[in-house]
Amino acid sequence: MNDLLLPGCTPEPLMNYLKALGVFRLVAEQVDPDASLAWINGTACLRTKLDRSTLIEFLLKQYRPTPILAPWNGGSGFYGGGSAPVELISASTTPRLQLYRDTIQLVKSFIPQQKPKDDDKQRLLALTRAKLADEVVMWLDVCFVLGEDSARFFPLLGTGGNDLRLEFTNNFMQRIEDVLDFTDANSERPASRDLLGASLFADVMVSLAQSAIGQFNPGGIGGANGTQGRFEAGSLVNAWDYVLMIEGTLLFAGGLSRRMGPATNSSAVFPFSVKSIAVGYASASAIEETTDCSRAELWLPLWTAPSHLAEVRQLFSEGRAQLGRRQAKNAVEFALSVNLYGVSRGIDSFSRYAFLKRNGRNYLASPLGRVSVRPKPLARLLDDPALTDWIDRWRRATSDKSRTPARYQSALRQIDRSMYEFACRSEKTNDEQWLVSILRALGNAERTLATGLSFAQEKYLRPFQGLSPNWLEQANDGSPEFRLAAAIAGIRGVRDVTGSFRTFLEPVEFKGAYANWFPGSCSAVWSRRDVAANLAAVFQRRQMDAFRKSTETRGIPLQSPRFASLNDVSAFLDHSIDDDKLEDLIWALSAIDWSAVRKSEPQQTNRVPMIPFEFGVPRLLVEPLKLGGNNGTWGMDARAVPTTPDPAVFHQLASGRDNAVQHAVDVAALRLKSGGRLVNGYRNRLRSGKPLAVTSRVNPERLLAAMLFPLAPCDLVSIANSVLSKPETKE
Repeated sequence: MNDLLLPGCTPEPLMNYLKALGVFRLVAEQVDPDASLAWINGTACLRTKLDRSTLIEFLLKQYRPTPILAPWNGGSGFYGGGSAPVELISASTTPRLQLYRDTIQLVKSFIPQQKPKDDDKQRLLALTRAKLADEVVMWLDVCFVLGEDSARFFPLLGTGGNDLRLEFTNNFMQRIEDVLDFTDANSERPASRDLLGASLFADVMVSLAQSAIGQFNPGGIGGANGTQGRFEAGSLVNAWDYVLMIEGTLLFAGGLSRRMGPATNSSAVFPFSVKSIAVGYASASAIEETTDCSRAELWLPLWTAPSHLAEVRQLFSEGRAQLGRRQAKNAVEFALSVNLYGVSRGIDSFSRYAFLKRNGRNYLASPLGRVSVRPKPLARLLDDPALTDWIDRWRRATSDKSRTPARYQSALRQIDRSMYEFACRSEKTNDEQWLVSILRALGNAERTLATGLSFAQEKYLRPFQGLSPNWLEQANDGSPEFRLAAAIAGIRGVRDVTGSFRTFLEPVEFKGAYANWFPGSCSAVWSRRDVAANLAAVFQRRQMDAFRKSTETRGIPLQSPRFASLNDVSAFLDHSIDDDKLEDLIWALSAIDWSAVRKSEPQQTNRVPMIPFEFGVPRLLVEPLKLGGNNGTWGMDARAVPTTPDPAVFHQLASGRDNAVQHAVDVAALRLKSGGRLVNGYRNRLRSGKPLAVTSRVNPERLLAAMLFPLAPCDLVSIANSVLSKPETKE
């Protein structure tokens, strides 16, 4: 067996990829059943008993063209215009065109006198598929599939073998006539051998004929400034390129798939074809996702292990990527799917194409790069029905680009972009970093919805909810922003007292674990202010609910399955964190199914963090704490009288006065003193009860916001031992 590298057959442009499939299929079907194909360093490698010279001789002297016909098209040559190629093949005498001649005669026996339209066209499609030979049906299966209501066309071949006025089958017959002698199989057409060498082996290029190439090779279509000395350049094509390319399309086969069970309508599903999403390439824009500007995308597989024709046929017949329980429907879902399952099919990478409108009205197969297939287990987080179903509703709601406000389109594009970048990244580590980017995009989208309830309700877009708790561990990038956001988002409600944190974030109400929009909400206080101002507003509102609906000693409920660490709170007070990231993550992590999250205790450390005095003193009065003395240190004691939360402390921080922090600390110190707990500085009886004259660089509003972070009992004890004088020992 020989390994023939075919430098003229590369993954890009689309024409070259299809050429490789065409050569491989023809060799395996007509001369060497043991032939196999692989992709080596971006070049097709044909393993066959043929060598270079015998491969060329086979194509020049023995190759039998597949009868490529489209009698349902007006330009097919069966209805007057463009009939010359059909008549030339009908009049040929070479044995290699016998099946072609017979097929043309059979078609002429049942087609109508004039080009069919609408229902007549549907009937002709069905009749053509029923009457033609199996070898021709392979071609028909690539052109269309017959659904329950109408035919569906594969974007690879335009709208049934034509692209606007360019008819692929008529063009194919013309190119056959360019390279093959129609009377004597042993004769060669002028320059055909040289054209074949250039097509397969990238030999020195010979003169090319001017002909249309269509969508398959955007670089060869000519157009404005396509050459020197003229305003317009024509389209130049190697006839063998076109012939082998069309032959290669026959490895694709359409099929019908019921996506939602037998009760729904059937839809056409073609191999590796999905809806276009404008992400992952430089010129991506929202308009390119509309049907007016994009037909679909093709993700064409590349494999390095030599595969026989039966294996490749099987690969293409299974070319439907699954994302969990459903079929991948767009480019983002396909990218995620191939990284979960593609490696099990022996695929090393995919060459991505989109059929985008370019050069006026034409759709061109634009290469959008290659996506390597690497197993990414954390991609399973994105295979969550709570997430995929919500994004599907977003996509339907924003499908009309001309009538959808830009902010909603932008929010969806951020989600698509972050998920696509996660799926297509090259490194094998730092999964958490990429997952956090996805969470931030999701948080931004939910915030956008919450500030536009009329759009959300009109489009039946519900609040984002039910996200798997696995995100808390697998997406944790180790940043203080993530830990703080998790602690805040997990704050639970207390029945008949106050709601969960999410009810203060956006206008929602809960029925059990299920959230729905609640436009009349008086609890939602989050707005376009910075994150510190919003957290402070939530604290104040939660404080008002707690002191209005409960006893005075109950304080502000901050129960959460996750705790903030003192180091992270200090970083927040010092402005050492990314506030935008914190806000995005708070919105995203609020969608976690917190009822399924187990409480996580913080890890104990011997190192006591530096605790700002102006934070520690008021923090001991947020919630009642049973602080008692034991061996000269403070600790939690079930027998101790709890501290008494005092709203006046936090009213001082919210006052906006220049000395708000000083007054808040003084009021808090007096309240603690009344409970038998003296703060540092009161130990001297001459100073007892007098102002502490605390100075602080911390903004009062930010200090108030920090009070909302849930802290573990051990950290509250650390605060007590840091800001309180040692407890007196009873003798």
